[in-house]
Amino acid sequence: MSMTVVTPGQARTRKRRQPNFPMAGRMKPFGLYPQMITPVLPGETLNEYEVKSRTISLPVRHPLFGAWLERWLVYVKITDIDPELSNMFLSTSYPTTGFTAAASEPRYFVKAGQIDWARHCMEAIWNGFFADESERGGTIPKIDGVPLRGRKHVDWTHNLMFTPAGVTAADLPSNPDGQLTGLQMMALAGMSELTYEKYLAQYNVAPKDLQSLKGLPEILNYWASWAVPTNTIDPSTGGPSSCWAWGDTVKAEKPRRFTEPGFLVLVSCVTPKMFSEAIDASRVGDMWGFADFFPSYNLDDPAAGIVEIDGDNPTFSTAFGGAAQKLLVDHRDLLTHGEVFVNHAWNDGPYYIPRITSQTLSGGAADEQTVRGKYPALADVNNLFMENTLGSPSETRRACYYEGIARADIAGHLKDTTL
Repeated sequence: MSMTVVTPGQARTRKRRQPNFPMAGRMKPFGLYPQMITPVLPGETLNEYEVKSRTISLPVRHPLFGAWLERWLVYVKITDIDPELSNMFLSTSYPTTGFTAAASEPRYFVKAGQIDWARHCMEAIWNGFFADESERGGTIPKIDGVPLRGRKHVDWTHNLMFTPAGVTAADLPSNPDGQLTGLQMMALAGMSELTYEKYLAQYNVAPKDLQSLKGLPEILNYWASWAVPTNTIDPSTGGPSSCWAWGDTVKAEKPRRFTEPGFLVLVSCVTPKMFSEAIDASRVGDMWGFADFFPSYNLDDPAAGIVEIDGDNPTFSTAFGGAAQKLLVDHRDLLTHGEVFVNHAWNDGPYYIPRITSQTLSGGAADEQTVRGKYPALADVNNLFMENTLGSPSETRRACYYEGIARADIAGHLKDTTL
């Protein structure tokens, strides 16, 4: 059955609605969790948004290493989820196939058979803002049933990649006798590709300005709060311990007009500081010769820093492994992003240094996210908590818990008609 609009909408006086959203739940570190979702209508304006909450972790193993509590307020248009969903507003018979939950999903607060809007919004958000180009549209890595966020700290390893087949050290732009031009090499290595976004970037058009072109969700606000462990009592032993704790109020006060039907989603993530076990020495120790110190004639050459290193380079630990594997790295990243510096062995001392063990070439790592150590393994996340050193490990003991309330002030066309 098709719907036909026979009478144009009349001009309306804008009305205010102020919905409230009490919220509570648990989060595992590095998981991207929806904490609230609410529909918004075309022509409405978000005047103000406020969140009051408190988050606390179960006992953590290291009394010094802190964590970020990150929040994003995101506007997800219906067409960001699937452009074809625009047809839902043109016909009452548009099928729900592919949009209903096959089973109950507590992390998305949805039961089997309902429309799984929260999950679809989170997938659109992950693909839009947390995925590398090679990951978009593929399988989303997950933890506790929600999308997995990569580590927050960026260093020189975040662009590590396999040397393309047929490319030798003589081909590299950093080699004075290289046969390929810088742009050719970058394109071959996958470090640069011709896209419309990069074409527009030459005219100082930032990626955030292209969202309307790509149909991406829009981040309306971002908040981050750092917490170091505080003293607490371990409820399972009665002994002293440490935990992360946050208690704050955050606001978004810049008006935002909605142009399409969609959803406001509050996304939250606990992101601890973690090291990579694969890095065993400073990259500075590999620097020698004028090329490593960027002579003035190639400072503006974007490909001048591309160098090849072996998988068993002294920078890497034996656990990283891979003597036969050749890797490419942009040496500029060492200068622009920095690196970690750890002056004792991982297990030297009474406390467990939080670390990622999944960065490896061993076993023939097939994807570059593994080579870069982008995502922690589940065991790495669990090892942040004291529960892993006690008996009977339980998921409920290896997480952070939160409670709070969100409030929105929206100007639009709906009027509260309840008495």
